[in-house]
Amino acid sequence: MSKQFDSMMEGLTELLEYSKGDKSKGRSRVVEVKGLSITPLKHYTNEELKKIRLSNNLTLKTFAECFGVSQKTVESWERGGNKPSGASIRLFQMLEKNGNVLEEYDILTVAPRT
Repeated sequence: MSKQFDSMMEGLTELLEYSKGDKSKGRSRVVEVKGLSITPLKHYTNEELKKIRLSNNLTLKTFAECFGVSQKTVESWERGGNKPSGASIRLFQMLEKNGNVLEEYDILTVAPRT
């Protein structure tokens, strides 16, 4: 058999023995993130969401496409009918802090009018 297969089988055998209580068969480590403060999710009002969209000169359709949601979803957010998910809220935070974030990550291209 191949070296990769033998290595995988050895690892699986050790894992099985570890799960049965033989702690000598496992390795563990503690990972700690230092100096990183994660900003909590902000609770946006429907008015704030609309303000972010308008301050970036985005139509409902374009805004929806940038966030990977339907136009009806954005309309519902702005009416207060639904709340955006955690991932969308993070994108709102990024967009609110840096109006160019959509361009910087090639989500949106803005060309001058001719």
